[in-house]
Amino acid sequence: ISIFGLGYVGAVCAGCLSARGHEVIGVDVSSTKIDLINQGKSPIVEPGLEALLQQGQQTGRLSGTTDFKKAVLDSDVSFICVGTPSKKNDDLDLGYIETVCREIGFAIREKSERH
Repeated sequence: ISIFGLGYVGAVCAGCLSARGHEVIGVDVSSTKIDLINQGKSPIVEPGLEALLQQGQQTGRLSGTTDFKKAVLDSDVSFICVGTPSKKNDDLDLGYIETVCREIGFAIREKSERH
């Protein structure tokens, strides 16, 4: 499983899914968040999350990367958990979702199996 975006939604999903036995690749544009994930530390404040991330690291089921393409190629499914901030007119800014979808689409072209 690749999880794009390691904020409140993505980091919690990564910790929980890895704790349930899934191999998880967390993806983010922030190298700081990736470094924290790879050290088994939480990039957000959420009770109990750091223990799950540490467990994922210790068992080898959780890793982080900034490499979108590698994450897609090394996983069977991707979850998009990036932010949707509000614009000045209160509409949602879907730019981050569009960017991630585009990157996943480019990577999928190189896969021979379903994703």
